[in-house]
Amino acid sequence: MYFIGYDIGSSTIKAALFDGNTHREVCRIQYPDTEMEVIARQRGWAEQQPDMWWMYLCMATRKLLAKSQIPAENIKGIGLSYQMHGLVLIDKAQQVLRPAIIWCDSRAVNIGKQAFEDIGKTYCLEHLLNSPGNFTASRLRWVQDNEPDIYRQIHKILLPGDFIALKLTGEVNTTLAGLSEAICWDFKERRLAYELLQYYDISESLIPEIVPTFSIQGRLTQEAAAMTGLLPGTPLCYRAGDQPNHALSLNVLRPNEFAATSSASGVVYGIVNRPVYDVNSRINAFAHVNYQANQDRIGMLLCINGAGNQYSWIKHQIAHTGQSYQDMERIVKDISVGSDGLCILPFGNGAERMLENRNINAHVLNLQFNRHTRAHMYRAALEGVAFSFVSGVNILKQIGLDVGVIRVSNDDMFRSETFACTIATLLDCQIEVVETNGAVGAARAAGVAQGHFANVEEAVSGIHPHTIHEPGFDIALCQQAYNLWLANLQKMTQEYSSTRNNQFYKVKYDNLQQDLLEKEKALTMSSLRQLTQQSLLKESLDALQVLRKQTRSSDESRYFQELVRKLEHQLKVDKSWEEFMSSFDLLQSGFFQHLKESFPHLSADELKLCAYLRMDMASKDIAEQLNISVRGVETRRYRLRKKLNLAAQANLTEFIQNLNYQPASPDPRRSGVEVA
Repeated sequence: MYFIGYDIGSSTIKAALFDGNTHREVCRIQYPDTEMEVIARQRGWAEQQPDMWWMYLCMATRKLLAKSQIPAENIKGIGLSYQMHGLVLIDKAQQVLRPAIIWCDSRAVNIGKQAFEDIGKTYCLEHLLNSPGNFTASRLRWVQDNEPDIYRQIHKILLPGDFIALKLTGEVNTTLAGLSEAICWDFKERRLAYELLQYYDISESLIPEIVPTFSIQGRLTQEAAAMTGLLPGTPLCYRAGDQPNHALSLNVLRPNEFAATSSASGVVYGIVNRPVYDVNSRINAFAHVNYQANQDRIGMLLCINGAGNQYSWIKHQIAHTGQSYQDMERIVKDISVGSDGLCILPFGNGAERMLENRNINAHVLNLQFNRHTRAHMYRAALEGVAFSFVSGVNILKQIGLDVGVIRVSNDDMFRSETFACTIATLLDCQIEVVETNGAVGAARAAGVAQGHFANVEEAVSGIHPHTIHEPGFDIALCQQAYNLWLANLQKMTQEYSSTRNNQFYKVKYDNLQQDLLEKEKALTMSSLRQLTQQSLLKESLDALQVLRKQTRSSDESRYFQELVRKLEHQLKVDKSWEEFMSSFDLLQSGFFQHLKESFPHLSADELKLCAYLRMDMASKDIAEQLNISVRGVETRRYRLRKKLNLAAQANLTEFIQNLNYQPASPDPRRSGVEVA
C-alpha cells in the first residue's frame, strides 16, 4: 500500500512515494530543476501564479510514477505540505483572481502593525498568540484597500495548500492549523478570530469550510486524475503548512522537541503544550498538526527569510560557473572560523519577524580586497545564516524553551558540516540529520486518515538520524565571530530604526506644514471676505446718509437714521483692517510689517491686493473679492508693480510670495551687551 506526498514550495515542487507496509521511501523527485519564478513588481513584494504550482505538481506526479513504476491504483492516499501564509483569491467559478501573495512578501507589515495597536497588544497575544503582522489576513486587507475591484469578486480566500486541494478534488475547504497560520484562529476561545475579521472588515463567508488536518478532505476528480496520472477517487487525506509538516516528518510532535530547516528560508520550530507568545512578536505560534480541542500542541516558529536564498545567491552570483554546493563546502574548510573578519548579514529577503519586522537588507561588512577570497565569502555566508539561527534560538530560550537536540532533514543547508557544526558549537547542542523531507512526511501522514496507521505516532515511527553533528569548533573563536556579527546586526538595526524615525517625523512635519498652510489660507480668505462685506456695507451706509439728507418726511428720516445707526454700530472699517493686518502678520511672519517698512507709500487697497497675491489667488477670484472687474484687477496690478519698482521680466506674484520679514538685529550697544 503506497501513499504519495507533495511539498509545494516557492522554489520547487517535491513529490515522494512511501510504502506503508515497509515504512520505506520508494522514490522522490523534485520539479522543476530550476527555481520557480517569483514576481516582484515592487520592492518588498513577492508573488507567484498558483496555476504554475498546479502545472508543476502534475508534471512531478507523472515523472514520479514513471520513475517508480508503481501503478496508480496502488496509491491509496495523498498528503499535502505547502508554503505557509500565502494568499490565493478565487471567484465563484473557482478562478484565480490575481497572483498569489506568498510568504516572503512584506507589503502588509504596516497594516498588521496598525491592527496590533488598534485591537490591542494584550488581546492579540492572549487570543491569537501573535501580532496580526504580515500574515494572510493582513494581506487580504491590503487587497481590500488597494484592489477593491478584485476584492469585490472574491468568493473564498485560500492558502496555497487549499488551492492545490481544490485543484485535486474540486472541494473548497481549509484546516484549523491553516487558519492559525493566517492569524484567523482564536486560541483562547478555540474558534474563528471574529474580532480580527471584524476589524479588517472581512466577511466570515470568505472563509472556507474547516476540515480536520488528518481526514478525507476530498477525492481526486476525473480532470485532476487525467492531468496527474493518478486514479480518480484517490482520497486527499492530509494537509499542513510546510514547517509543521517538516516537524512531523522528523517525528517532532511532543513538547520540547525541535525541528529546523534552512532551504529558501530558515526556520527553528519547537513544540509546547500550552499557549506561549513572544511579547515582541519575533517568534510566532501556530497550531501544530496534532493540535486538538482537548490537547494544546502549539508550534513556536522562528523564521529567517534571508537564509537559503542568501546562500543560493552566493552560489549563482559569486561562485564559479558549474560549482556545486559540495564544491563550495570543500573550499570553505580551508578558511578558519570567523572568515578572517568578513561578516555577512543575510537579511535580504524582505521584512524579518525576528528583527521585529524590520527590513534591513543584506550586508557584506569588513570586506578587504587584498585579503578575502571567494572561499571567505562562502564561509561568511554560511556563518551569517548560522549566527541568525543562534540568535533566534536565544530568543526561544528567553521565552522559556530549552534546546538540547535539533532534528533536521538532509536536503538543505544542514548538509554543510560547517554550517551545522557552527550552530551546534554555539548552542552546545546536538543536530540530528534524518534522511527524509517534507514530501515523505506528507506521504506518511496520508496513511493516518486512510486508516493504514492507527495514529500519527505510528505513521512516523522508525525515524532515526543517520548523522549527528556535535560541537566541534573552537568555542572561543566561534563566540568571537558571533559577537562581531551580533554587534554589526545591532548597528544596522539601530541605523534602520533611526532612518525610519527620521522619515516618520519628516512626513509628519510635512503634513503638519501643509495642514497649517491650508488653515492659514482658509482663515485669511475668511477675514478678507469679511473686509469685502464691510466695504460693501460702508458703500451702502454712505448711500443711506445721502438719502436721509434728501428726504423731507420726518418718518422716513427717522427710519433712515435708525438704519444708519445700526450700520455704524456694526461697521468699524479702519479697526477691522488693522486687526486683519495684525492677524495676517502673525500667520505670514510679519508680511505687512515688511511691506510697510520697505514700501511705505502703498495704499490700503494695494496692501489688500498684496495679501491676495500672497495666497496665489487668480485675477478672477480677486475681482470677485474686491467687487471690481478683472480688467480693474489688472490695472491695480500694473500700478502696484510701478510702486514696487519691479523690472518688466519680474513676476509680481512670485515677488510677493517670496517676501520674508527679517527683523533687524538689535544694536548691542543699546542692549547692554559688551562690545569688544
